[in-house]
Amino acid sequence: MRRWRPGRSWRTAPLATATAALLLAGCGGTGGGSTDSGGGKGELLVWVDNTRTPAAQQYKKAHPDVKMRIVTIPPDAGYVPTKVSLANRTKSGWPDVAFLTNPAEAATLASDKFGYAAPLEDLVPKSVRDGFTPGSLDTCTFGGRTYCLRNDIAPTVLWYDAKLMKQYGYEVPKTWADYRQVGLKAAKDHPGTIVGAVNGKYGAGTYFGSSGCPTRDTLSLTKVHIDLSQPSCTRVADLLQPMAKAKAVTTVVPTDPAFAKLGKENKILMLPGPAWFGDFMFGPAFKVPKGRITAAPMPTWPGETKSYAGQVGGGALLVSAHAGARTKEAVDLVRWMTTDVTLQAKQPTYPAFTAAAKTWGEAKSKDGYYASDPMPALTSAANALRPGFGAVRFEADWQASFNDTVGKAADSGGNLPKALASWQDKLDAAARTSDYTVGP
Repeated sequence: MRRWRPGRSWRTAPLATATAALLLAGCGGTGGGSTDSGGGKGELLVWVDNTRTPAAQQYKKAHPDVKMRIVTIPPDAGYVPTKVSLANRTKSGWPDVAFLTNPAEAATLASDKFGYAAPLEDLVPKSVRDGFTPGSLDTCTFGGRTYCLRNDIAPTVLWYDAKLMKQYGYEVPKTWADYRQVGLKAAKDHPGTIVGAVNGKYGAGTYFGSSGCPTRDTLSLTKVHIDLSQPSCTRVADLLQPMAKAKAVTTVVPTDPAFAKLGKENKILMLPGPAWFGDFMFGPAFKVPKGRITAAPMPTWPGETKSYAGQVGGGALLVSAHAGARTKEAVDLVRWMTTDVTLQAKQPTYPAFTAAAKTWGEAKSKDGYYASDPMPALTSAANALRPGFGAVRFEADWQASFNDTVGKAADSGGNLPKALASWQDKLDAAARTSDYTVGP
């Protein structure tokens, strides 16, 4: 999972991205060099974050015949691509296995300029890949080739405070129209109460992602579909416009201390957000007492009867194209870390592998923190990821440009539908800078 750290509101978020620099740095790394130069002396070099390190160590202990070196890396965005670009320049030092706290970086590492990520469809049997939650490998797949396996996913659900909903006499909304109605009434009758957050990935991935708005629909490693004039985009702006004006939704990022203050003051009535919010935000960050928070499926959009989930987070594992003789061992490790039910059932966030998610959910269903079992909603969301939300090389610009256009409009009482055109322009520019062709 992606460990949260206290963040900043959109007003203070840095707008620059290292994507272009990374691509330039990776120019010399489309291959070449000794295939044994990754781990050195034939050892399997494994890069994982702190959360995944114990699992890698467990694998090493169970396979004493495999010479293996485990390096714990920081979860910082851009860390793996930056280090791989340096390895490309020296033609040595590539990790044979790398964990990504941001799956979108697979689009960079699989690109021709980096040439790092190995296609896995011939290395991991289809029967195994089919065991992952439907749609979960979409962010690993470009032009029909799969370059990573997902460790965990972050489907969005409608988190809500059951105590406040009952106290105020509201029903849990099943449609976005109902959601807006409740949000506007709550903002009027209980000033300061919010029902959502419109900031960066928490706004774009939750609302626009669940609606199917093509802000990052990857057709291949070099072509992306972006069209914010589609009804799947304009209906989101129309939904948010009156709620932004009434301050029923906030532009403060959920990882900001200012957002935590809302929780302490009982001002978070509802919050559409990723699965990991349940364990890692409401209690630890927002200080909402146990027995109050639970989850419902995302509301349905006009003209649809199925609830679709957006995505905000998750992790992935890659195998190096430079692994050479260590490829078999690298693939075996990645396969075990992502599909072993016993291992995955103990991880902190929603497993991407279906069988593991079922076992993981058994403990979640009994968790005394929740007002009611959140697993029905989480399971439903995991199996209803909206297609078209791809991994892109302009991830940082995707978030920053949202805040600079739609976020600003929401914060200032501006026109959100008009802001879509500005967001479109910024996304087009970011995509082209990242060597994409933008097309229908």
